[in-house]
Amino acid sequence: MWLAVVAGVVLVLAVAWAATLWIRPEPIRIAFASSLSGSSAPAGEESLVATRLAIDEVNAKGGVNGRPIELVPFDDASNPAVARANAQAIADSPCVAVLGHYLSSASLAAAPVYKDARIPALTGSAAADELTSANEYYFRALSPISEQARSVAEHLRAVMREPKVRLVHTRDSYGKSFAHGFASTYPMELLRVFGLDVAQGQIGSMDEALDAAAQEPGPGVVVIGSAADFIADIVKALRRRGIKGTIITSQGAARESYLQNFANEPEEKTRPGFFSENLYVASSLIFDSAGVAAQAFAADYMARAGTPPSWVGGGAHDAARLMIDALKRANLENRSDSKVADRDRMRIALAAINGPKSAVAGLTGWLYFNANRDIPRPIRMGFFRYGRYVTAPLQLVRIDQPDGIDLAAEHEKGHVIEFEDRRYWIQRVVYTGIDIIRVNRIDLKQNSFNVDFYLWMRFAGDDEGQTRVEFPALLDRGAFEPARPMQAGKEDGLSYRLYRISGDFKARFDLHHYPFDTQQLLLHFQNTEQRRELITYVIDRFGLRLADDRSSLAGDGAYSGLQLWRFLGLTYFVESLSSGSTLGKASLFGAEAKTEFAGFDAAIMLGRSSAIYMLKNLLPLFLLVLVVFATLFFPETMIRERVTIPVTAILTSAVLLLAVNSQIGDVGYTLVVEEIFYIFFGLCLMTILAGYGHEKLRDAGRKSLAIVLDHVAQVVYVGTVLAVIVLLYRRYAV
Repeated sequence: MWLAVVAGVVLVLAVAWAATLWIRPEPIRIAFASSLSGSSAPAGEESLVATRLAIDEVNAKGGVNGRPIELVPFDDASNPAVARANAQAIADSPCVAVLGHYLSSASLAAAPVYKDARIPALTGSAAADELTSANEYYFRALSPISEQARSVAEHLRAVMREPKVRLVHTRDSYGKSFAHGFASTYPMELLRVFGLDVAQGQIGSMDEALDAAAQEPGPGVVVIGSAADFIADIVKALRRRGIKGTIITSQGAARESYLQNFANEPEEKTRPGFFSENLYVASSLIFDSAGVAAQAFAADYMARAGTPPSWVGGGAHDAARLMIDALKRANLENRSDSKVADRDRMRIALAAINGPKSAVAGLTGWLYFNANRDIPRPIRMGFFRYGRYVTAPLQLVRIDQPDGIDLAAEHEKGHVIEFEDRRYWIQRVVYTGIDIIRVNRIDLKQNSFNVDFYLWMRFAGDDEGQTRVEFPALLDRGAFEPARPMQAGKEDGLSYRLYRISGDFKARFDLHHYPFDTQQLLLHFQNTEQRRELITYVIDRFGLRLADDRSSLAGDGAYSGLQLWRFLGLTYFVESLSSGSTLGKASLFGAEAKTEFAGFDAAIMLGRSSAIYMLKNLLPLFLLVLVVFATLFFPETMIRERVTIPVTAILTSAVLLLAVNSQIGDVGYTLVVEEIFYIFFGLCLMTILAGYGHEKLRDAGRKSLAIVLDHVAQVVYVGTVLAVIVLLYRRYAV
């Protein structure tokens, strides 16, 4: 009989498992091809993590049309031959599209195979021009290298006022594209070009070309146009030849980990920064000055990988979002006999993302392909300092939709610059810091807190528009006057303004977990006079001496006056305020663009010292718990007390609850502390009923059953109290 039961259970489970497999939809497979080993493995791993963040988000919501997306990784080992072999394996697989590759050389090697197999590929990092121009099956979620080089040239013309330039480039497809794009924009009389031969992935003799570049008379800027594999060797050679001025490289070096290429060099050990001083790098994305979407992605990536992302992860994430959108539009059949047709549908769906109306939201704006299947946008210029890669003080921001903008007036003010048919805002980057002097008071009842802090800004130029900010939550408007800084002057070539602000700020406290709660004290300011294209605030990581990109875990005397609170951390955010309103301007009625204003946040995280709070406020409740529990052991002669004491305890604790609530004011939801009181009320009611039941059973001559009822009540009482303690400990113990 037992064997039959076991066999029946096994049969039922097997049928249920088979039914689950039968109804589970077949996943949509996307190939991921990148450098997961070799010298470019860190970048490949970053791309993989960023891609999986996007895929996991979609799968958590049910996938695409009910089908999950399965990412199938392929390692090209930074080798074109391996990339070509992998491409053939991908072509033979069920994958309907490809995300990758990281390197242009690997992408160019795999591209003919993808074209023959009619499988669309989308890269977020490979920038060689001919990758997309000669292959209708390859798409790119960034600008080609010639466009990036042109942006570098335009930055030099607009920001650095057309210095003499020595352009050093490799004579491979990447370097030639860079040189062509740069030379097409920069004045030829100010440009000298030096080419380096490349064979089998190695640079040939650099001596003759770099000697000539180093001996070029007069000051100027050296621009390096080469793939990431060669940048470090060229920088080392130039610095060792005595070039100490500004060097600008292509975006292959636009991540802090790239400085490891110099870490073991004797010059770097003798004088840190020997190679990276005055080293600027162009990049499609720099996170310290990016918008809210990029900040959210950076936080998610940091939580997943434990390290901050670079433009590589940002490009991979944008590519994944474009691919996911194409999957939703393609209406794939996803069968073994529909592979070729599904791949064609994917190519058509990707190609249909070709304008603002079909655009996909990316980390830095709306993403859509041009006729060449690229997404052209100007680069950002960053530089290395103290081992950090940060945004340079002045940037160019392309004007995509000039409707509603008085370009002539803005040009007169120096806000806009034009190159042929291209128009740009000149954006000032404001390095901003908030240093807490003291948090004096937290008032839960009034939803406010009092804080004393320093605010500083460092920015290029003498225009005071960057300092005209407001704190919306500051209750005393006279506590901050932008026109009256505490200190003003020049610091390291930048304008410097220092303010000291002290006052009450309005807050929104979340008291659901009171008294085990953590609270965020938010200091937020915004500039509503000039749009974000003209001003952006970034975290002054050097001035704040942050342990990581935007957080400080070091507590000091600033929080010592808050005896009921523990300091948990101080986090900084780059913020923006969006407005879709036309403000009544007729010129904006037909425009789709929205106006954004820059902002900055400092969030102080505090945790309540729950043990101290409960000792000061809830000790009477704990004593009442013991007193009511003791009534369950009273003899029969004290049956009246078994009822009156719990009733008195309910009334007493109700008064205590009112006193607790009076400390926090009106709240429209239930707090944890109230739940604790409600549980105690329930225990008191159970104790009363137990006493009443005991008396009834004893009067009926069922004394033994009355004793059992008392024991049950005692066990339930102790069990409930212990369960509450364990639950609170597991949820809120630090």
